[in-house]
Amino acid sequence: RRCVQETVLMKRTKETFYNGLPTQHNQDLQGVSGCKEFFGEDLQYDARTKHFKNLQKDWLNQQKFEKEMQKSQEKEEENTYANQTLELNRMRGMLDDDFKSRKKDIQEATKDTNQILAQQKKDKEEREKALRRQQEQAEIQSLLERGQKRPFP
Repeated sequence: RRCVQETVLMKRTKETFYNGLPTQHNQDLQGVSGCKEFFGEDLQYDARTKHFKNLQKDWLNQQKFEKEMQKSQEKEEENTYANQTLELNRMRGMLDDDFKSRKKDIQEATKDTNQILAQQKKDKEEREKALRRQQEQAEIQSLLERGQKRPFP
């Protein structure tokens, strides 16, 4: 580091020297002995470092917030999907139960109808069989009576 001094013995490269001219900088330096300002010295270093740390902190906080929001949104979507799946499965189960119930009712109705039709068919066949027997008995009786002599009235 080089010191800005009021002496002329130093190199004149890159340093500012007090040359006695009335400028604001020279007026600030009047009556000061020793070094007031070093060439290349960064007087804004602390403020700039603090500013950059704050920027980095804000950026990290924003990244955390965005990540939390993304996780929250994904969790919400998963919950919504899970609820939707549960509702669909519940509805499917209800429809399946309803379908099985109707199918059972239809099968029972078909069974009852088939039993009634079978009984009606059996009754009809028995009536026809009884009628045929009756007709055959009547025919046999009539044939038996035909061959017999009957008294004349």
